[in-house]
Formats: sequence, structure tokens, C-alpha cells
Amino acid sequence: MGWLLAALAFAGCNGGRNGMVEVTGQIEAVNVAVGSRLGGRVSEVLVEEGARVKQGDILVKLETDEAEAAIAAARARLAQAEATLAKLENGARPEEIRQAEAAAARAEAQYQMAQKGSRRQEVRAASAAVDAARAARDEAQTEFERVKKLREGSAASEQLYDRAAHALETAEAQLRTATERLDIAVEGARSEEIAMAKAAYEQAAAACELIKNGARKEDIDAARALRDAAVADVQRATIAAKEMVIVSPRDAVVESLDIHPGDIVKPGAVASLVDPEDLEVYIYVSAFTLGKLRIGEKVVLTADAHGDERFEGTIAQIASQGEFTPRNLQTKEERAQQVFGVKVKLDSAGGKLRAGMTVTAHLPAHAAE
Repeated sequence: MGWLLAALAFAGCNGGRNGMVEVTGQIEAVNVAVGSRLGGRVSEVLVEEGARVKQGDILVKLETDEAEAAIAAARARLAQAEATLAKLENGARPEEIRQAEAAAARAEAQYQMAQKGSRRQEVRAASAAVDAARAARDEAQTEFERVKKLREGSAASEQLYDRAAHALETAEAQLRTATERLDIAVEGARSEEIAMAKAAYEQAAAACELIKNGARKEDIDAARALRDAAVADVQRATIAAKEMVIVSPRDAVVESLDIHPGDIVKPGAVASLVDPEDLEVYIYVSAFTLGKLRIGEKVVLTADAHGDERFEGTIAQIASQGEFTPRNLQTKEERAQQVFGVKVKLDSAGGKLRAGMTVTAHLPAHAAE
């Protein structure tokens, strides 16, 4: 800070020369930090430090496997949501209505059958099935007893004995099943079975009616909202995938880039770019000089490295409050120590001006109109 005050003091001593106020400052280049909002694993680094790049050039690529999978999943959800919405908006197809009507008719017939009980011929058939199952069981029992005696006398193999025992178990199970069916046919369905048949019929009838009448408005609105959310998911996944490719936002020079393929980078900047044509210099002027400056006003600059050669800059910003201010400003001399920052924009003048050079701004001493 001391060097600035010294420079201002020097400028004040020479302020009357050629009617100009001279203030020095150092040129700075505008740095742009580029990176990814998401981060990830580096797959490719396409530029090196010092390289000149143009707007849109790819600098770094991150692995995209997860991003591509997220896009695919989001698109699948969107397709499903669109299909559901279209189905609700268009209503059921004729074949779907016929299928629903047939299902309702079957459920009604089963319910009526449960209420009425089995027909006479069904009872006879069930009784015949029991007789056949009993005869098969008796035959299996006789065969098992015969093989058992042979086995006790070591005249039959263990495999033959096991086969006969298994056949007997199967025949007994079939007899039990046939007997249960006969009991149901004779006694009729139980009350809980009738209730279940009734519930199934009512459900099938309601489903058929719903398909015929079409979806309610609130159902369509809900499906449309799900479709819109799925669209947003696809957009979000696509934007995330774009974050896997880091590009230059402007024509610039790569100032710093210290990453390599395989590195894991966090969300944030991975490279710093500098535009050699976008330069600026901060100068500090007294409160008295400040009143003579306006944003957009041209400023003549000279550089130590180029002697008396003159360059042009433009005042881009004037600070709204002073800096390096003493605690109390009671006299005119004390107020002269208060300074205000002024930003001057300039270009490289064909490469003659560079960041780090010291320049002198020659400010007009007359009051601005």
C-alpha cells in the first residue's frame, strides 16, 4: 500500500505537467477458471499449459459411463410415462374391452356356481373318481405287501421295495384328494369360498366398467405430471453428461492445467485460462482527480517497456468508496490522502502489452463535461 501512496504523492507533484495527472499501475490479465460442476475420473486431457485455444475447444474429458447410464434410465422412464399417458388419454382398445368383459363373465359364472352348489352329474363324476382312486390304492397296497415279504426274505432288492412304497404313498394321496372333491361336490362350497368368489366377481366387474368408461381427469392429470417429471429427468441427465466434457468458454491461453488421465477431480475448476487480449489495470486516484473521470472515458497510457509510445485504454469501473482512508478527514490535506480505485480496460496492442507490465495512466486535469 505504501508504494501506491508514494506514487500518488509523486503524481501530485507532477500533476501540472502538460495539464495531466499521472498515476501508475500494473497490467493484469483476466483469468477464467474452467471445470465441471460434478467432477469425476479424467479420461482425456487434450491440451497443455501454454496452448492457445478457441471458444468451444475441448480441454478435458471425464468418464461418461455413469452419465450415459443415467440418460438411458431417464429415457426409459420417460417412454413408460408417455405410454401410460397415451393409454389413459386414448382409452382402452376394443380387444382390451372384450378381454375385460370375458373376465367379468367368468368371475360371475364361478360366483353363481359357488352359490348353487355342484350339479348332479358333477357329484357322480366325483364319486367315480373316488372309486377309481380307492381301487388304485388297494392295488398299490397289495403290491407293497408282496414286495415287503420278498424283501424280508432277501428275495427283492431295496430299489424294488422303495418303488413299491412310493407308489403306495402316491395312490393314498390321490385317494385323499378325490375324497375331498367329492365332499365339496356333495356339501357345496363353504361360506368363505362363496365370499371369495363374490369379491372376485365384483372386482372383475369394476375393472370392466373402468375400462369401458375410460380414465378420470385427475388420473390423466397425474399421468401428465409424471410425464413432465420424466422429461425433466432426461434434461437433467443430459446436462450432467455435458459436464463430463470441459470446454473453453472463450479464445484464450491455457495458464495452468495439472491433471492427467485417471485422476479423480472434484467438482470445481481444473484449469485456468488467460485471454491475452483482455487486459486491465487498476489505478488509484485522489478524491480531487476522481471528480474529473467518467466511465467510458478514454485514457492515454505509456509503458516503461516502450518508452514514450502511447496506448489507449477505457475507464470501465470507478470504486464507490475510498481506500487507504485515515480515521478522521478534517482538513483538505488529509482528504487528499483518500484514494479511489479505477479499473481501465485495454488490449495487448498487437502483443506489446502483457500482464505484469507497469504502465502510467495520463489522466486529464480538466473537469469532465
